[in-house]
Amino acid sequence: MQTRRSLLRTGALTGVGTVAAIAALPSPPNATSIDRTVEGVEPPAAVMEWVDGTITDESETPIARHQYQPIDDGVDRADFDSFVATAPINVVVVPEIDVEGDGLERVMGVLEDEGWLRHPEEYIRFAWDRTDDVFVPQQATAAETYYGTSDRLHVRCWSFEGIVSVQAHQDSGARPIHGIASYKRGRKAMEAIYAEAGWNVSPTVIDLDNEKRDYEGVATVITEEP
Repeated sequence: MQTRRSLLRTGALTGVGTVAAIAALPSPPNATSIDRTVEGVEPPAAVMEWVDGTITDESETPIARHQYQPIDDGVDRADFDSFVATAPINVVVVPEIDVEGDGLERVMGVLEDEGWLRHPEEYIRFAWDRTDDVFVPQQATAAETYYGTSDRLHVRCWSFEGIVSVQAHQDSGARPIHGIASYKRGRKAMEAIYAEAGWNVSPTVIDLDNEKRDYEGVATVITEEP
């Protein structure tokens, strides 16, 4: 009998402000399409130890499971109880370690080539760094547009121990209330962008036990082509 893990892997590998006038603007004409064909591949050796189980603790692996928000100003960033999870990590990227240069920047460079903007208008969120036992703010960000006045694709990224954890989502428009419209569409956008750029994509293979709304809690792995 197939387990939840094997069912997910089988299915995945088969086919893979500010003003009122600005708020009314449509999405940009060069918006990222998430409907591109993605050929799923087996997860790389670098993540195989995390594929067959469920990750339930932030300190188990270099992968962050959630992004967090402090419950108040001036909290101790080493105090886990001072933060609350706000959104799930849903993409894990493994840059090629033997390539000269910073892995996180190579990851972000793919999004820049897609036409996304770095350092968009956004909230500050945190992820747990198990090496230093402290919450750190997002280390890199990108979005289709600078302001989230209309719906846009948006990512926050952290790189711990050479593994890049990505919180990818589609924002809703500014009206009536700005929020997150979809986590699944953010993940699918990342799969489509990196597959087209020549990176290896293994959809929905790492169970982070962090399901929320339209996201089932299983992250996609993207590996830089060696």
